Amino acid sequence: MPPALQREIARFSQALRRHRLVAGAGYGVVVALAAVLIAVIAARLAPLWHQAALLLASVWTVGGGLFGGATLGYLWPMPLPRRLRLFDRRLHLADRLTTAWELGQGRITAPAALTQLQQTETLDVVRAIDPQPAFPLHPPRTVGVAALVLLPALALALFLANPQESVLVQREAQQQATTAAITQLEAAQETLTTNDALSEAEHAVALKALEEALATLRDRRSTPAEQQAALSAAERQLAGLRSPEATAQLQRLAEASPLSTADVVQPLAEALQRGDAEAAATYLRDLLDPSGKQPLTTEEALALADAFQQMADALQATDPELAGQLATAAQEIYSGDMASARDAVQQAADTLSEAAQADAANQTLEETQAAVQQAQEGLGATQRQTTTSTPAEGAAAQPGASGAQGEPGTSAQGQTSAGAAEVPGSGDNTHSEDAGSGQPYGSAEAPRITGQGSEITLPRQEASGSPRTTTGLPGEARIPYQDVYATYAEAAQADLSRNVYPPALRAYVREYFDGLEP
Repeated sequence: MPPALQREIARFSQALRRHRLVAGAGYGVVVALAAVLIAVIAARLAPLWHQAALLLASVWTVGGGLFGGATLGYLWPMPLPRRLRLFDRRLHLADRLTTAWELGQGRITAPAALTQLQQTETLDVVRAIDPQPAFPLHPPRTVGVAALVLLPALALALFLANPQESVLVQREAQQQATTAAITQLEAAQETLTTNDALSEAEHAVALKALEEALATLRDRRSTPAEQQAALSAAERQLAGLRSPEATAQLQRLAEASPLSTADVVQPLAEALQRGDAEAAATYLRDLLDPSGKQPLTTEEALALADAFQQMADALQATDPELAGQLATAAQEIYSGDMASARDAVQQAADTLSEAAQADAANQTLEETQAAVQQAQEGLGATQRQTTTSTPAEGAAAQPGASGAQGEPGTSAQGQTSAGAAEVPGSGDNTHSEDAGSGQPYGSAEAPRITGQGSEITLPRQEASGSPRTTTGLPGEARIPYQDVYATYAEAAQADLSRNVYPPALRAYVREYFDGLEP
């Protein structure tokens, strides 16, 4: 084939590539629009993606379809025989290019003069042809029609409110709460692993309880109710390992702490009141240490003996061993025998150390249990927030609500405290307080909680000889409200941290004190 004819074929081929680039870009955009529309419809039928993510993805998808279609159209190979037949058909060349190529390749046998004549005539014809009308630089009509149909449908699907959006928000909030709970339990598990206050059996049970709870939290198929149940089970197992005798002993020591204004007694009284028996024991050992640089004065020794005697009298019925040691120390100080007093004080300090060691396991279990409670409350709070986001669900979940909005008997406090979701069977008497479940209380339990409540014992201490305030009329407050609020709020918080209560009751108590805050 003559070089001049080859150049004309290359000119036609370049026009074809530009045409296929534009057409490919159009088809790529249509395919991308169709794919995005399918994804948006799927996201409206199931909670798959957020609207903002779909909008961003649609921009990238359409852009990718445009670029990919144009690239494929321009670079997609087409054999020369097929191109020549296409040129002959589109440019109305009556198979001149195909015949010239076949003659040049020897596929058609003809005299050399005839071959040269045919190629010369073909070259004269193709030189006068402009390929642009046959290969226009615009997409086919079908592409335009498809784009006109897909674009409005996609715009409506993207910008109309998606009913699955709230489901996605709830799911993500629950997942974040679950992740936070897992982090808390893993930290508690690591602390528990390195702690040697527990026995081997207690260690194994506590670690197993945490591991079972973590397994449920890590299971993506677990429901919020199952996660709450797993945390409640772990909390019950940890609470069952605690020794009430050790806690009661520290409580008795706190109640028997000496009431004295002497400086030598104050560190001992403060350590016992905060439940730190080991600190009290250390103070007693150092107090009468003969190697001390400053021995006790007579007044300090007598004040200390009075404190020992007072504690001995208070502990005589509940802890006779420690009471005897303290009484002996007091008598030896009164008699001036400081060596014997030191021995008696040493024995009392050893008894206090034993009490501290017995309660060390309780402290460890209490810290671990507090971590489980925090994780449980975090999950419960997230569940209540996501559930009450729908007004109808929030109204249905209110304790004691009769079902009709604005009906007499529905209190504002009941509406505020009803933050949990309504679950099947929540109206039946099937909720167990001991289970520690994060599920809300049903209508059968609501009167008992909102009316009677759960009694919390608040500590009350009075110094001996302190006068009572009797001013004021009957029924009036004799102490300023802001002076007692902090004491009662702290006592309630301490009681919540020491005992096992359901998350719903914990939230109710906290809301109650938040509402009373001056």
